[in-house]
Amino acid sequence: MNIPEFTAGASLYRTNGHYRSGAGATVSGPVLSPAYYPGRQETRDACDRCLTKSAAEYTLCLGTAAVASAGCLIFYGACFATAALGCWAAFAVRLGGCVSDDCCPKQCGDINPLEPGQGCCEKDEQCVDRYDPNSRQGCCPSDQIVCGGKCCAKGDSCCGDRCCPKGNFCCGETCCPDGYFCRDGWACDREFIGEFPKTPPPKPPKRPFNICKEGWAPCGTTCCPPGLQCCSVGGGQVACMTSCVR
Repeated sequence: MNIPEFTAGASLYRTNGHYRSGAGATVSGPVLSPAYYPGRQETRDACDRCLTKSAAEYTLCLGTAAVASAGCLIFYGACFATAALGCWAAFAVRLGGCVSDDCCPKQCGDINPLEPGQGCCEKDEQCVDRYDPNSRQGCCPSDQIVCGGKCCAKGDSCCGDRCCPKGNFCCGETCCPDGYFCRDGWACDREFIGEFPKTPPPKPPKRPFNICKEGWAPCGTTCCPPGLQCCSVGGGQVACMTSCVR
């Protein structure tokens, strides 16, 4: 029996097997094999042994059925078909044991034949959502932790139900980044190195604002050039004049 190369998944596929009896009759029937290889070598080896043993037992059962059916004479075909059906039922049970015990140590969901890897995890892995980005198709590796049902990245810790990245720390249920400190046991505040000033420094004096060019004199909203004076012309108005004496 050929065992296909597995991907990290679990499925069942069909192959057709042909069996010839001692009297020359040929019986064909489907043979199911779990197309799942877990991640670890020891699990793969156990899966291979179980599949190989199951296939050998099925072949032996068919041979025994062929010999036992020889006494049926003209009804040999019907006798052998009935016995072969019993072999198939026993093989299906044995195959189911391989899938659930050896090939799929921990079932974490429905096994989908069209999606290898879905539904099967190692025994020490934790089940999470199959789309969790830090998991292996719903299997959180044993060297990673689960916080609030989510698989955290390697090296993370739990802050309540949240994953706290490596290098950060927990402040209650809040994850504080590097450079912060935990205030009041729940809030992250930025660290300040040095002493806080007791009083703020005095503000520098404002520079006088002069819109006139050097040598010109301000006069209301305008400037008087050299040689002219800013004179009052009444009504609160001023003007640049040669002399303010009239």
